[in-house]
Amino acid sequence: MHDGLRILDADAHVVEPGDLFSAWTPPGRPVLDLPATTPIELCGDSSRLADLLEHGFDAASYLRAMDAQHIDAAVLFPSMGLFVPFLPELDPRASAGACRAYNEWVAGYCAAAPDRLSAIGVVPQRSPAGAADEAARAAEVGLVGVLVRPNHLGDVYLDHAEFDPLYDILEETGLVLGVHEALGVRGPTIGRDRFETFAARHACSHPLEQMAAAAALLLGGVCERHPDLRIAFLESGTGWLPYWLARLDEHREWMETTECSTLSLAPSEYFARQCVISSDPEDTLAGFVIDRVGADHVMWASDFPHPDAAFPDALEQFLARLVGVDLDVDVRRVLWDTPLAFYRLADRFRLQEDRP
Repeated sequence: MHDGLRILDADAHVVEPGDLFSAWTPPGRPVLDLPATTPIELCGDSSRLADLLEHGFDAASYLRAMDAQHIDAAVLFPSMGLFVPFLPELDPRASAGACRAYNEWVAGYCAAAPDRLSAIGVVPQRSPAGAADEAARAAEVGLVGVLVRPNHLGDVYLDHAEFDPLYDILEETGLVLGVHEALGVRGPTIGRDRFETFAARHACSHPLEQMAAAAALLLGGVCERHPDLRIAFLESGTGWLPYWLARLDEHREWMETTECSTLSLAPSEYFARQCVISSDPEDTLAGFVIDRVGADHVMWASDFPHPDAAFPDALEQFLARLVGVDLDVDVRRVLWDTPLAFYRLADRFRLQEDRP
């Protein structure tokens, strides 16, 4: 808790054990595709994480790091799990095996503090049928959603009907779909085709890949076919969203009698019905976006402990950048109420009401 505000980190990251993915990492080839200048030091200064490093990022030390940041609860996403299951060398069965290993491991990790930790699983995105099967298993082990990358990694993209069984499972189980980019996947990434520097690639990949995914999910008919699917666009800042929703709306109106004839709503209306976006500690446009789309569609996230994460003052940085936002209403929703409702964690985190 921070100054009377309960904090639910909507997108934090675990650091998996070094051998978790060893069976699925091809020898002699790098897992990541990154420029040599890429920042890799955790939180920009790993000396701040001595306790976590000493204890192998176990759940107990992770909880202590949360306490240092005044974070009451967190939804955890993978680190190497954002890359290994999507390696092009892996066939569908191997990719599913890597996903299953991670999902079972992270479920056990969260079991150390089920009133404070929850997690999003990984599915074999290159195999839509396998993704549906693994999403069902993720629900069985108690995860609250699964992630897909916004990159076009397989034969079909996210708006293709082959992904409908995945979305069906998510609707049936109540799991959410987290769209999460992470620079370095060995596959198509916007910016990789024209830039060699980290800064340019990273600046492009996160928001532009998310914009492509939003076009597929909102304009491509996914939300029309799956009205109970809940979608989060993560780790890309918020500033692009109002512009992109307006542009998608314009194109839906333009093509309403042809390509978009099956859409009963505008993309912005699908977003209002089904979607959220996560903000970042350094997001200077968060206040503007909260005003435009509403605090019930924006969640705060730390990205801890990745290289661009601030520690231990990520929350303070976020609050200092907010302009024109009602502290008693909107900020409380962004920091706690919205992620709690979106991830459906009220029962799981009910003990938070008793925390000092």
